[in-house]
Amino acid sequence: MISRRHLLLLGGAAALPWPGRAQGSLAPRHALIIGNAAYSEGIGTLANPVRDARLVAEGIQECGFSLVTGDIVQDAGRSEMMSAFRAYVDAMQASGPEATGFVYYSGHGAAREGEGNFLIPVEDADMLDEALWDDSISLDWVMGKLTDCEAPTVLSIDACRNVLKLPEAERALGGGESFRGLRRSAGSAEERNMFISFATWEGETASDGRADDGNGPYAKALGTRLLEPAVTVRDMFENVRLDVLEMTLQRQEPMNLSRLQRRSSDIRIGAWSRAPGAPMAPVSQNPLRVALVFSNDYAGNGDYALPNTHADGEKVSTALSESGYKVRHIRNADLAGFNDGLAMLRNALNAAGPASVGVVYFAGYGASLFGEDNYLIPNGPLPRNEYEVAESGAKLQDAVEFLEDSAAQAVVLMVDCGRKYDSPLETKGLEPGFADYTSDANVVIAYADKPGTTRPDATGPSIFADAFARRIQSPDRIDINKVMLQVSGDVIAETANQQQPWFQSSVRLPIFFRADLDEA
Repeated sequence: MISRRHLLLLGGAAALPWPGRAQGSLAPRHALIIGNAAYSEGIGTLANPVRDARLVAEGIQECGFSLVTGDIVQDAGRSEMMSAFRAYVDAMQASGPEATGFVYYSGHGAAREGEGNFLIPVEDADMLDEALWDDSISLDWVMGKLTDCEAPTVLSIDACRNVLKLPEAERALGGGESFRGLRRSAGSAEERNMFISFATWEGETASDGRADDGNGPYAKALGTRLLEPAVTVRDMFENVRLDVLEMTLQRQEPMNLSRLQRRSSDIRIGAWSRAPGAPMAPVSQNPLRVALVFSNDYAGNGDYALPNTHADGEKVSTALSESGYKVRHIRNADLAGFNDGLAMLRNALNAAGPASVGVVYFAGYGASLFGEDNYLIPNGPLPRNEYEVAESGAKLQDAVEFLEDSAAQAVVLMVDCGRKYDSPLETKGLEPGFADYTSDANVVIAYADKPGTTRPDATGPSIFADAFARRIQSPDRIDINKVMLQVSGDVIAETANQQQPWFQSSVRLPIFFRADLDEA
């Protein structure tokens, strides 16, 4: 798969200049901007790379950077691209360690199995074959040249925009995975003192945008952010990531990696035309990922207290937070507190809009009445019969329907409730475990214990919570269906098949989790 989307940003370590300040006091800032679009039909023409390159060039020059080639490099072949990279390195080396650099490439790029990432020049070729691979430019070579510079560089790769054409190319290269998207680099010395931004996650396709759009979402977000008051590179690209997620309804997520040395970690970038202290545009103020964690310990209920639920809730909260979610952990919620928490979550999702995702985790007791209606038991005295369950419990179906009515693209609701408490509830109609329940409105529902079952250990730490927290911390982006399959396998293996999680999904778009990869 090939595409073109990734960008870069960088600002000087010195204070940015504002109108009236002498430019001679500034440390040098150099930029290289490349836009390749005019590929052959066999390789796959692209609509917007040149326009995107111009948009980014305009923004980065507004931030005080000069283009080492005098203008953008457009529709370049191999020799022209390599010459441009060498000119950039020469300028950076001549300016010394106080300089700052910015490199943006927009065009086709691909990963070849076992051989790393490649930027593909515009050549007179009809297909992606062995000769074109030989003529492409290794990203490892580019990074090697950049490490020859003492000063830091922000490297933005806006590639992987579509699938290479011609089925014979796939056959010749051993299948689609041999050139599907770019892959995360190994994080070696080849990336010393760089901030690297990819327009989309490794192995995935970034949107080129429609021809009548003028720009792809990544370039559009970056071009907007370059004209804002100065912020750190990390904050700039985090805002770009959130903007692209929102513009694409989470179909495309940029990937940012920081390899900046400590002395370069506070590099800032911003427009000269904005005065210091000017307000930021109100973009992405509302988090797109919001989570609500409930943990009830039922202290005061003697042998039926759950001493480990708060630790389980904290473990899940921490993992979600480190996966990019804004998390609120509510301990010992009564019915009013539970409903208030759901209302706050729905308000947050509505404020964030249709690109938002909500997650709810509940650790405590639950009950099913007559194998139909499921109830989460609020904190406090445990109910003694089915009437008290129906009166004081929080009906799961009502909670799901309440969140279904939000603006979110998806909601994940996890119920960690498979705990027996037979003595307080020895009455007709109460069933062990929860009943099967299906939603058809962009909701994932997961039970720590499959319908009609309970776990052998009611009061110990939750194996389900531990597995979920661990699995969403994958260094690779992982979707919710794969997460739940892995969690189920972990729990089944650890309990020797005595506890079997269950989940069902009606979401129409993939919902991803990942560990935070932005390293200072």
